[in-house]
Amino acid sequence: MNILKGMRSFVAVVDQEGFTAAGRTLGLSKSMVSKQISMLEDHLGCRLLNRTTRRHSLTEAGHLYLEHCKSILDQNSGMEDVLGERSAEPRGTLRVNAPVSYGRLFIAPLMGEFLDRYPSLRTDLVLSDQFSDIIEEGFDLAVRIGGDTPPSLIARKIDQTRHGLYASPNWLATNGHPKTKEDLSAHRCLVYSQGGQRRQWRLGGETVSPDWSFACNNGDVLRRVALDHGGLVYLPEFFIKRDLEQGTLVRIDDPYPEDAQPILAVFPHRRHLPLKVRVFVDFLIERL
Repeated sequence: MNILKGMRSFVAVVDQEGFTAAGRTLGLSKSMVSKQISMLEDHLGCRLLNRTTRRHSLTEAGHLYLEHCKSILDQNSGMEDVLGERSAEPRGTLRVNAPVSYGRLFIAPLMGEFLDRYPSLRTDLVLSDQFSDIIEEGFDLAVRIGGDTPPSLIARKIDQTRHGLYASPNWLATNGHPKTKEDLSAHRCLVYSQGGQRRQWRLGGETVSPDWSFACNNGDVLRRVALDHGGLVYLPEFFIKRDLEQGTLVRIDDPYPEDAQPILAVFPHRRHLPLKVRVFVDFLIERL
C-alpha cells in the first residue's frame, strides 16, 4: 500500500472531524478514505480510530501516530516544494476562491495572462459570495475583502478598495441630500446581506444599521437597483467606478468619509509555501 496516502487520509479525518469532509478535502470518496485508513491499520497491526455509525475517536495508538504522521507529511511536502522550486515550473491544480463581483471584474480578466505564463499549472477559480472555510473545502487560497484573518491562515494584501455611500443624481434631486444619519430614514436604503445578516454601514466614523427597503447578497444587483429605481447604496468603489465617471451615480461625501478596506489573498499557514500559491499571489500583487 501507499503509506503516505494512508497517512494523509488519517490526518484529514482527524482534522476535518469526519470521513466525508476528509474525502472532500482530498478529492476522494468517503469509502476510499475509509479503505486507505483500514489498509494503514492493517500495515501497522493496530487500530488508529474507534468507529461508530455516528462518530469516531482516536485510540491511544492513534494519538501517538497522529503527530508522527503530521511531521512526516510536513517534511515530505517541504521537500516537494523545494524540488518544485528547483524546477521553477509550478505544476498541479491551483484552487482559488473569490467573491463573485470582484472575481469577475478583476481576477477573471487576468487569468489568460496567468495561464500563458504558467502553462503546466491548472487553475480552478470558484466564484462565490458565501464565506468558505478554505482548508475544509480544499482551496489553496482565497481572495477576501477586509475582515479578520484566522490564526491558521496567512494574508497578503493584493489590492485596496473603499466603501462609500452612493446614489443617483435624480434620486438626490427628488429626495434630498442626506446630511446626518437621521436623514437616512427618509430614503430607500439598499443593503448587502449574507446568510440572513445585513451589512452595517460605516458613516462619519459610526456604525449604522439603516432601516432598509431592499437587501441582496450581490453587489451588482444593489448597484442596478440604485441606477434604475433609486435609493442609497453602500458599496466598494470597484463596483461603481464607471458609474462615477459617467455621472450616473455620485458619492455622498460629507459627512460620510469612505471606509478603506484591504483586499487580501489568504492561504493556509504552512512551513513551506507551495510554489503554485506563491506565483499566483505574486502575480496578483504585480497586476493589481
